[in-house]
Amino acid sequence: MRTLRLYADTFGHATGEVVLSERNHHYLSRVLRAKTEQTIELFDGNGRVYQAIITDINKRETTVRILNISETPDHRLPVTLGIALIKSDRFDWALQKATELGVSAIQPIITQFTDSPPKAERLEKKWSHWQEILVSACEQSENNWLPHLHKPVHLNELALPAQAIVAHPATVSVQINPTEESLLLIGPEGGFSDTEIDGLLKKQVKPMSLGPRILRAETAAIVGLTLLGQQYGQY
Repeated sequence: MRTLRLYADTFGHATGEVVLSERNHHYLSRVLRAKTEQTIELFDGNGRVYQAIITDINKRETTVRILNISETPDHRLPVTLGIALIKSDRFDWALQKATELGVSAIQPIITQFTDSPPKAERLEKKWSHWQEILVSACEQSENNWLPHLHKPVHLNELALPAQAIVAHPATVSVQINPTEESLLLIGPEGGFSDTEIDGLLKKQVKPMSLGPRILRAETAAIVGLTLLGQQYGQY
């Protein structure tokens, strides 16, 4: 039986007994009906893992005792996924799967074809929802490194690294420098506009073919990450 894993980003180098967050307390007490003396694993999203045992669990809080702290190396895929905002359920799915694949960062993008971009207040709520998706995906996939989730930006305001790739029909598969980090750009349903593609190519962004079929944006993101992961020697 797998040890239960939970995200806990506030422990630092804590030792002894610590009180868990309200989120983790609710999950342990209300969902799992956990008991004292149960062993759990906590991780901080930056490679640190805590082996702990529940010492007290009541209606108000859960207390655990830290038994051991270990550090895990960062084996994340050195890729930032720049993905256009698409329908909520599909975007959520893409975030989950990209995290499971070990992406380093995720950059939501607003493009010319983004359907009704949410206003700033709505984006703040969505950002919190997206962050929870990343946490849950790390908990499930035993990934101890949480991807960095950037705030949404318009494509024309996006800072491009030296190695940027856009999913777009191309005659040859792109070859990357595996010693450098990459930015993978995935457009919305219908793709990037011709103006956006022209602008990216003029900035030396490399086009990458994802095969002969037309893919949904969320599928394209996973295919693109997998192809890059092979070149980085991770898959």
